[in-house]
Amino acid sequence: MNRLDRLTSILIQLQSKRLTTAREIAERFEVTNRTIYRDIQTLRLAGVPIGEEEGKGYFLIEGYRLPPVMFTMEEARALVTTSKILNYHTEDSLKQNYESALLKIKAVLSLKDKDKLEFLNSRIGFQKPWAPTSLYLDHIQHSITESEKLKIKYQSKKEEQITERTIQPCAVYFSGAVWTAIAFCELRQEIREFRLDRIKELRIQQTHFKPDKTFSMEHYLEERSKRLSLNP
Repeated sequence: MNRLDRLTSILIQLQSKRLTTAREIAERFEVTNRTIYRDIQTLRLAGVPIGEEEGKGYFLIEGYRLPPVMFTMEEARALVTTSKILNYHTEDSLKQNYESALLKIKAVLSLKDKDKLEFLNSRIGFQKPWAPTSLYLDHIQHSITESEKLKIKYQSKKEEQITERTIQPCAVYFSGAVWTAIAFCELRQEIREFRLDRIKELRIQQTHFKPDKTFSMEHYLEERSKRLSLNP
């Protein structure tokens, strides 16, 4: 990749996230941090308004972005989810090309929407190969990004009894053949898992909840695996 192409790609990467470190950029293009520092300075001299938060990374001043592309947040959420699937289940060239295209799409979003997609990206996990899922994945993702409660009719595994629950989804992961939502259940007053294929009805409520910003998808899945190994 020549320097002009790299400068263009750096600009797109800066536009795709709120903050990007020199190390992240350097690793992507397989160059040194010093090279990226020079590239950032070149972009600044060309009039690109690049700011810096000490110790955190570079950012583009709000209002500077590529011409807008007409697509919805529903489409953006689908692209983020597909990116996760590709990272686990496709060959490298397809993953790289898709990630490059996704960066270009994310680059046109406002900071608010970028933050929503970054938040959603951190709340999607995979454990086993892809398989069909239910119709409610997008609703769960909407609830995660917008912090809106959901009212569901849920069928239990053993008794096949259907109960009505109000839940506050915080994450979703794929395991085996199904997607599963991790959510605070207001009926049980604790964090529970809800397989999406057992949700018989779902309605988005107009009430909001305060998301748990400390939740870690990686830590949760690690602890879940430990529990399963102790109770196979």
